[in-house]
Amino acid sequence: MDAENDDALVGIGKRHRVMVWDGDKEREVELHWGLPSRDPDIFQIPLLKSETAIIDRPCLLLATEFGLVKRGKTVYAASLVSDEPFFCIAAVWRPGGRDWPDSFAALTVPAYPDLAPHKDRHVAVVHPDDWFDWLMRARDPLDMLRPFPKDSFLIMPPIQQGFDELLAGAA
Repeated sequence: MDAENDDALVGIGKRHRVMVWDGDKEREVELHWGLPSRDPDIFQIPLLKSETAIIDRPCLLLATEFGLVKRGKTVYAASLVSDEPFFCIAAVWRPGGRDWPDSFAALTVPAYPDLAPHKDRHVAVVHPDDWFDWLMRARDPLDMLRPFPKDSFLIMPPIQQGFDELLAGAA
């Protein structure tokens, strides 16, 4: 599996709600975000390139937005324009062992049109119509990680950045 060092999402190393398929139905579980690494210089692997990852235990990370963090500052937040109260990010999970808990890593894809001006790759968002197929491995996973068309994502500066700019303008 190829790891990708990217700080695109907050919460790496913490527990998050993900959906898995238990053989009969979808089930919500909490997993540690970050797979264990065999490389002693890398503690954990939070993101994997979808094109080279082994997608044998798919899961879905529930999200309302994701962002880009550079040098400790969130540059933008992106959310899917949808009637759904959340969207799902493609991920894979691994059972834990004695030294590491059950965990997952989010998958990344080449940037969608709305996000390409901000970065080359980002997390893979699964189309709502494909959620169950993704969990059940009903089709080729890479076919389900197709790009969203332009204007599918709302991209906004984070609230804190806007407030900081407002304060700077008032000084």
